[in-house]
Amino acid sequence: MYVGTAKVPTATVAVGTRRRRRRLLLLAYLLVAPAIIWRLAVAIYPFLITLYQSFTDSSPLSGTPRFIGLDNFVRMFHDPMVMQSLGFTFLFTVVSTFVQMVYALGIAFLLNRPFRGRELVRAINLLPWAMPTIVIATASQWMFNNQYGMINDLIIRVLPFRPLWLADPTLARIVVILLDVWKNAPWASIILLAGLQNIPSELYEAAKVDGASSWRTLRSVVLPLLAPLIFTLLIFISTARVLSFDLVYGLTQGGPGNSTTLLSYQIYQLAFTGLYYGYGSAVAVFAFLIVLFLSLFFFLFMRRSERAL
Repeated sequence: MYVGTAKVPTATVAVGTRRRRRRLLLLAYLLVAPAIIWRLAVAIYPFLITLYQSFTDSSPLSGTPRFIGLDNFVRMFHDPMVMQSLGFTFLFTVVSTFVQMVYALGIAFLLNRPFRGRELVRAINLLPWAMPTIVIATASQWMFNNQYGMINDLIIRVLPFRPLWLADPTLARIVVILLDVWKNAPWASIILLAGLQNIPSELYEAAKVDGASSWRTLRSVVLPLLAPLIFTLLIFISTARVLSFDLVYGLTQGGPGNSTTLLSYQIYQLAFTGLYYGYGSAVAVFAFLIVLFLSLFFFLFMRRSERAL
């Protein structure tokens, strides 16, 4: 007696596979749905409220909000305080982003080389990044105090003067930028270090065989391979600088004379101190547009660079 194996029709198998995929896809949507709903609740809804308020004169000081169109945005570009904060935000973003990238690349190259105590150096490098910004700002207030700060105490031992670190507009800006670099560059250096460690050693050996110098290897091998990672970091670092708040809030409160007021701190002053919700919302929408522009600029530049390669 012959016993055969029944064959399942291919169409039946395909239908069963599609149904299984649909069930798995539905399960995936159900699993991420709470996170999406929470994200919509804490991000999208407040953004829509802010966008609406930017077209009104909303304030507890003026009663019922009135729709005023683009008046808040026109007022913003004629407000010297907002324009001054925008100018420092631009300076802060450009200088801090550039210095952070250079510093982070240097630390990444250093940590990519084997040497005694490398793990300790890596841990020390990460300490500023692990500390809360408000703690760094508060401690720096004491360190850079004009009269009894530790920095001036060290300076007067060799020089006959006390720099007015937080009372001079130029020095205060320098302090804010340097602290921001010191706090945030370690994170970028670890990301770049991971990128360096993913470059195959064979490429370095091939460049050495071809007689390429260290500079030539860096320019022709290392940086092109790190370019996507560098552009991604530029997006994160530059947009975070535009929205930076806690360092200025804890260190200078925008002073002296509004010289260190960033756009985010100006929004805080307008909306939460001055209670001009509508006007503050307009400045916040403008800050969002700056972040969006920066993200698109670096993304498109990165895509263009990848195509060129």
